Amino acid sequence: MTIRIRPASTNDALHVAAIVDIAGHGIELESWIRDSGDNHAALEAARRAASADANSPYHFSKAHLIEVDGAVAGGLVGEVLTGNDDYAAEISPALMPLVTLETRLVGYWLILAIAVYPEYRGRGLARRLLAEAAELAVAAGAKGLCLTVEDNNLAAISVYDRLGFVTADRLPWVAYGGRSGPREWVMMRRDF
Repeated sequence: MTIRIRPASTNDALHVAAIVDIAGHGIELESWIRDSGDNHAALEAARRAASADANSPYHFSKAHLIEVDGAVAGGLVGEVLTGNDDYAAEISPALMPLVTLETRLVGYWLILAIAVYPEYRGRGLARRLLAEAAELAVAAGAKGLCLTVEDNNLAAISVYDRLGFVTADRLPWVAYGGRSGPREWVMMRRDF
């Protein structure tokens, strides 16, 4: 089995959108549907979100993909938090707690999304992506890594705990798309 991590390209926009969708449990779907216009092509709106605007938090230029034997198996999206981004007018109520948490860790490298396709899970790929995120963060001069996870995602929280992440902050989880379950978003960080 050959494993490789590489920067995403514009041709990978749909993979980037899928990673965002998997990691966010569909939290961006509402905006993609809204942005699909009269043709109702949500996947096209998702592709545009990952490829058209370089300032978008989900732009492919902020993504790295992990491949297994040449096939994309997952990836991560992230960048250093600068505190200069102002998407408040475009943000749904469900996303507002996430954005608020992110403004509290300026200078950290935010793992905005990390996911592995289900058929590739259990092979240590997420751990490799987290190591890649740490390398990118160090190269960017970040203070550390941070990410946000739902409080009921105990498996992910356990992995992050084992890798040295600690809880930095919490905010209430806001329901979206008919989902229920979590109570809070948990911002976790790992200092360098």
